[in-house]
Amino acid sequence: MHRRSMRLVAVAAIGLLALTGCGKKGRHSSGSGGFVSGGGSGGSEPLASPSGLPTDLPTDLPTDLPSGLPSYTPSDLPSYTPSPSYSYSAPPTYNSDGRNDISASDCDYDESTHEFQYTLTIRNPETQTMRYGISVKWSDQSSSSMLGSDYESVTVSASGTQTVTATSYRYLTEQTSFTCNVDSVLKFPN
Repeated sequence: MHRRSMRLVAVAAIGLLALTGCGKKGRHSSGSGGFVSGGGSGGSEPLASPSGLPTDLPTDLPTDLPSGLPSYTPSDLPSYTPSPSYSYSAPPTYNSDGRNDISASDCDYDESTHEFQYTLTIRNPETQTMRYGISVKWSDQSSSSMLGSDYESVTVSASGTQTVTATSYRYLTEQTSFTCNVDSVLKFPN
């Protein structure tokens, strides 16, 4: 009986050696330095928690925090359509021929300056400021040939009056009879 117990012990020892792998010669690692990558379950001891982490997290956080931005669509916005704040009225009418607005006087020749002179007074009857373009001519009375001309541009306020002197240089060598004429007057709003 003693022999039989020895055999059982020997068989149990061999089985234990076979399970643990001890006693085998020539065993080498696969070249990974003896470490196995990955998170297998190879150890019998549990992993330890990292140190320095807080363990007492707050539990009294508010639960009524706003969630996101307010939502609206462009249709919620008030619509605005501009409306014109003016009314159209027809422009005032006026006579573009301003010859009736002009009176002329002092048709003369100044021998010291060798200039023809003609004084024009413009009376604007309109309710708006007007610009007058006035063409004046001096003519030889005997031959009707032109001796000189001038163009004046005059602005006259509404219902106002303006006086200008039209001039034209001409050196006369003999006594000459001449006439002064307002040739044309164009009138338009300024």
